[in-house]
This record gives sequence, structure tokens and C-alpha cells, in this order.
Amino acid sequence: MVSLIKLTENDKRLIIVLLLVLILFFVIVGYIGVLVRKIMSHQAKKADDMLHDVVEAGVITNENRLWRFGIRKNWRVFFKSAWVPFLIMLLSSTILLLYCIFSRNWSYNIWDYEKEGFNTLFYVHDWSVFFVSNSDGFTITWPKLLSTPHLSGEAWVSYLFVPGMIVGGLWFLYQVQAYIARSIRIYQLSRKAFRKTMENVTPPSQPIKPE
Repeated sequence: MVSLIKLTENDKRLIIVLLLVLILFFVIVGYIGVLVRKIMSHQAKKADDMLHDVVEAGVITNENRLWRFGIRKNWRVFFKSAWVPFLIMLLSSTILLLYCIFSRNWSYNIWDYEKEGFNTLFYVHDWSVFFVSNSDGFTITWPKLLSTPHLSGEAWVSYLFVPGMIVGGLWFLYQVQAYIARSIRIYQLSRKAFRKTMENVTPPSQPIKPE
């Protein structure tokens, strides 16, 4: 099977580049994972501020009430911080829906690269011809260029919809992540706040004799 694949010097260089891209991809994914953990740790600290005063003042004195109070307050914080990105996504979807209704074009392709899609702003290649089979085996060819970046008047809906959904969606996911991080922290605090521990307890130097 290996003998059927004939690689030129350019093919070998291209394979090396692809391997480097693959390695870079896994490195980026790893750093994203580390970044997400750090962000969640930072987001969880807000739960301490939410619960500190009511515990210190003695307003709440048991785990269940603290958990319920924290969740209710967390929902309020989430609603106040998430309604803006949700509104951005709603407006973007409304623009696309109204365009389809008034133009009666329900086959509108937001990813079209020729005239009406967001991909008109990018280079588009035909990756289906990356591997080409022939009588001698397989050869690697650079993907055919299908489109170059250009502005299209018919794509204005895509220009509004796609960025709106990306910005609103990522922003909304960030707020969801913050809600989850705070919820986990609230659960941890509610389990620890009123629980006695023996970690810092030291026995007396002289045992107390019973009377």
C-alpha cells in the first residue's frame, strides 16, 4: 500500500506543514483548557462576595438555606449579565427571519462564498481535490481556489447575522460558564460554612478529670 503513494519534495514539505499545524492545534487546545479553568476559578470568587455578608451577620445559619439563597442570587446575577448577549442573538435571528419573509427566499445560504454568504469575505478552497488518485497511486495537490475575499451587496444579511451570533453566542456561553462556576462554589461553601472541623482543634495539655 505504501508503494502506491508517490510523494514529491513539495508533497513532503506539505505533509510536514500539516503535521506542524496538527501539533499546534493540540497545543492551542491544551492552552484553552488551562485558560478555561483559570477563568472559572476567577468567576467562582464572586460567589464568596455573594454569601459573605449574610453568613457573617448570622442571617442564615444552616446549609440548605444558604444553598437556596445562593442559587436565587446567582440566577439574578446571571439574568442581569446574560440578557445583553441574548438580545444580540435574538436581533440577529430576527433580521435573518424578516429578510426571508419579505424576500420569500427560504433557501438563503449564509455561508455562500459567491454572492450572498459570509464566506465572500474569505479565501475559499476546494479541499475535495487535496488527495487525487490516479493510475500510479495517490498524489497530493494544493486545494483549488474557489473564491477570493470580496464584498457583495446581497450578503449584507449574512454580514450582520454571523458576527452577531458569534459575538452573542460566545458572550452568552461565557455567562453560562460563570453561572456554573458560581453554582459549584456556592455548593462548596454551603457544605463548609456551618460544618465543624477538627483540623485546628488541639487537645488540652492536661486532661480534664470527671467530677
